[in-house]
Amino acid sequence: MAGLFWVDGKGCLLGAPPLRDGTGIRLTDAGLEVFGTETGSWTWEQVERVTVVDAPVRSAFRRGLSTALSFATTAAGFGGPEEPPLMTVRVTLAEGERAYEVPSAAWPAYSEREVALSHRLLDRFTSGAARPSLLTGWWRVSDCPVALRPAEREALLEELLERWAGR
Repeated sequence: MAGLFWVDGKGCLLGAPPLRDGTGIRLTDAGLEVFGTETGSWTWEQVERVTVVDAPVRSAFRRGLSTALSFATTAAGFGGPEEPPLMTVRVTLAEGERAYEVPSAAWPAYSEREVALSHRLLDRFTSGAARPSLLTGWWRVSDCPVALRPAEREALLEELLERWAGR
């Protein structure tokens, strides 16, 4: 996971892979594809803007507290969350806006900076200044652990944005 993006050997998703009866959004160099319970496909030239309006965001202190509480309640036998929180992805096209709910990849939440950096990268995708293969290429050559810490995810997004600045 890198910011709002789920990156693995299969490609790049916005949010986590869809739940059993859910929707996913795949990002490719050609464009954006909605799959699962809802479907749709657009080239980057057709997409004016992509935003995630309600990604779960918390400060470092609140993320730590929430994680500790989750582990404690699970260990005590009260169970943990069944599913990740959903976030709304808005895709703006010339003919209007469409909204899709996708699962969040961050547990328990993203940092505010991580969300802002992810939106900057999404803006670069829609403007043609960067492509999602930037993320999948990073994943293929990195010795990436399964889960980066928030500060590591922020640093990665900053590095990727700088790498594509001026291109």
